[in-house]
Amino acid sequence: MTDHHALYVSSFPPQRYRRPLLASRALKLLGIKTLFYSGWSLVDKHELLRKLVSVSGKLPKPLDWLLKDAAYESGLYMGSRIGELRCVINLDTVGAYSLRKAAGKSPLIIDLQEITIQDDGRIPFYDAQMLKMADAVIFTSGAIKELVNKQVKPKWKSFYVPFGIDLQSFDKAYKSSTAELFLKKYNITKKPMVCYTGAAYLWGDREGQGLDLLIKSAAKIAKNNADVRIVIQGAAQPNTYMWAWLQTRIKRNNLEGKVLLIPPTNPFDPARLGMFKASDVLLLPIGDILGTYYSEQQKLFEYMASQRPIAMVATPARLHVLNKNSAFISWRRDPDEFASTIIEAMEKPEEAVEKAVNARRIVEEKYDWKILVHSYAAAVASTIDA
Repeated sequence: MTDHHALYVSSFPPQRYRRPLLASRALKLLGIKTLFYSGWSLVDKHELLRKLVSVSGKLPKPLDWLLKDAAYESGLYMGSRIGELRCVINLDTVGAYSLRKAAGKSPLIIDLQEITIQDDGRIPFYDAQMLKMADAVIFTSGAIKELVNKQVKPKWKSFYVPFGIDLQSFDKAYKSSTAELFLKKYNITKKPMVCYTGAAYLWGDREGQGLDLLIKSAAKIAKNNADVRIVIQGAAQPNTYMWAWLQTRIKRNNLEGKVLLIPPTNPFDPARLGMFKASDVLLLPIGDILGTYYSEQQKLFEYMASQRPIAMVATPARLHVLNKNSAFISWRRDPDEFASTIIEAMEKPEEAVEKAVNARRIVEEKYDWKILVHSYAAAVASTIDA
């Protein structure tokens, strides 16, 4: 391997998490070719590590997480010793220790989309130590950047490059999609419809994305408008614990027949993009996990690009991007307030259109990849030339 290459490592599937693609385009501007490693694929190459991961699910928390993380770190160390590179980039903090050891003299950059934040607002010791191993951190969230820089007091370089969106690719796919395609595929008669898209996850008994809040709010909306349909797309796969968790809450809130659960798909799936077009309001709830609360998320920029009205629960990260002129905002994580915010967006179509147009303008001016790719390239160049 030569110093014309960089390594990007992610524990997330690149088909759904597009950050490595933005990074590779930025590195190409610098004349650097990107090698992509899936962290879990490296773990799967070793039978012992596979067994450790399998056993981890049977252990009590936090032992399950510790064993799984140890297996992941070991897999990365054994699979990423590939010689001198211009830089090594790791998505988030897990794996940073092994990559620091494997990278040798190559600069280590952490591309941070989210981080564990304790209920008292502090960054845990482990995460702080992982961050200190980096030569630079590129934050996808301005709110997390501010929080980390205050607490960790880093010696490394610090940059903010949000997720944003590849508008050229999105617009090409979005233009060819239709609301009718989505409605026909799922046998929906056109009625008022609100939509959420994105993965759901549990941390102990807490859910990060706010789907419990969304379902409780949806129950109140359904009382106001019996015809409304609620679509939750991408939260979970069928026959999984998370899918059952959602179904239990839908039943508990008497929403059977009103909520449509759709599994994850390719981001540019025509029916998924048609879902945006068919929706009267796109929803951004939030859960009670601070790491997610402070994160900017891919779906935020997808919503903005689709030019559909947005109803969101306020978070520091979201208010860094949108305001009352570009979204309908619930200022508390409360089912009654969020339901009222969604109903307001549905009942004020002219104002909703105006806000959606403003959100689209913001994403064009600040968050298009054709802009962000240069910011990312500048962050990397500043690090490797130091």
